[in-house]
This record gives sequence, C-alpha cells and structure tokens, in this order.
Amino acid sequence: MRWQLTSIEGQLGAWPAADLLAPGLTNSPLMPDEQGQCLIEPKTEVSDKERLWSWIQPLLRADKPNWVLLPEAQRPNREWWEAHLSDIAEPGFGRGAAALALSQLNRLATPGRLIAAHAPEEGCEGIEGVLALEWAPSDRGMTFDLTRMDGRLDGKTDVGALLNLGRETVSQPEALLCPGTGGDGYLERLLPFLTELGPWARPEVRWEFPEARLGRLGVVGSLYGWAWLEAGYRLGDWSGPCAVMEMDESHLVGLSVVSWHE
Repeated sequence: MRWQLTSIEGQLGAWPAADLLAPGLTNSPLMPDEQGQCLIEPKTEVSDKERLWSWIQPLLRADKPNWVLLPEAQRPNREWWEAHLSDIAEPGFGRGAAALALSQLNRLATPGRLIAAHAPEEGCEGIEGVLALEWAPSDRGMTFDLTRMDGRLDGKTDVGALLNLGRETVSQPEALLCPGTGGDGYLERLLPFLTELGPWARPEVRWEFPEARLGRLGVVGSLYGWAWLEAGYRLGDWSGPCAVMEMDESHLVGLSVVSWHE
C-alpha cells in the first residue's frame, strides 16, 4: 500500500503549519515571548485540556478514521479525552503513539487523519501547535515497511529490540529522522542502545532533526517530521528507505521504516 499526504492543516505558534513546511525555509519566523513560548493565542483561564480540545475539535472529520496524539502530560485525563472524542477518534499519548496510528491506518487501507496538539507547560520553552495530516492510498508514494510501537509502564522499554527489527527491515537507511531538536534530551533514551544501531550509526546515514529549525514542538513535532519527510521524497531530497524514531517523556517508543515508490 502506497500513501501520500493529501492535506496539511493547523497552526504552529502564530503561523499556518503549511507555511513552516515550505521548501527553502531556513530561519524560523516564530518569535518566542519572555518565557520562551510561541502561543497560538493569548492564554485564558481554561484548562490545558480544554485549550487543546478547542484546536483539535475543528480538525476532526466524521467521515473518516481519526487518530489524536496528545502530550504525555494528558495521560491522567484519558477518560476525559475518550468521552470527548467518543467514537470519532482514538487518543494516543506521546510520540510513540504515532507509529501505532500509522500501523492501524495502513491496515485499514482507507483515507484517514492524524491530529496532534501541544501546549508547553507554564514556565517551559516551546511552541503551541496543532497539526492535522490527512493520508490517502495512492498509485505512487510512501510505503510503511515497518511501523512498530513498544512501551512498558515501568519505563524499561526495550528500545534495542525495536532497533533490531528496524535493521532487519533495512540494513542501512538513507536517513534517520530523530525526535526533537537535538538539544531537548529526547535522544538520551537512545544512548544505552547505541550498539544496536549498528550500520545506522555510520556517517553516511543522515541523522535529521526536522524540528531543529523551529523549536520545541512536543508531540506535534512527530507529525511535522512526517510531513517534512514526505515532502523530501516528493522533492527528491532522498530516494532510499528512511527510518523514523519516535520518543519523548512517554514510556512509549515508536520506530518506522518507510520507502518511496513511483
């Protein structure tokens, strides 16, 4: 099954998300406030979950499957989210949930939406954002050769086992998309498993940090990276298989391997 993005909607800070995915963008137009935050709109007295919901709700589509990715900090509110999303969407918490959502989308083989929303906590740097990616089967496009998620509540997720699966799928990808900006600590969980990277750690494998040019996007950064990768294939920036690593504060970790077919 081959897939293409058919729609990109949302906002990162004060900017439309599609503008921040434009080819050739090198300097971020996002201007943080004194707390180091870029907001979509001024904060009010509503709770974080209600603020996130106000951005997510307009992007849901009742005529197709929806998956909603939320910050790990929203996990204690799972019942609240399940009640609000009802039968229209399935919630996931943390970046690792993106791999599970894409796996389910691939099995359904029907157009679907992935939506993510993030609001930095008080006093923390980051970019408010909401992003919706709509995928549809296509004659040409991206194939999901591996989409796997693992997670243990005790935090002892076996990242090494995921990496072994990845290397069995592609011995050496053209690029490895890494989570976050490279300076936010997300990759620290990968350090104990460097030996499992094997050929993936060779200099010829491009380690890419799509979010580095913008700033801390939280779980929204996962979908931003996927849109960035798909655009890169269409523009010819790469042609071989690529791998996508998904990890953050959540105990969930995701790994995907994709390729492009004309």
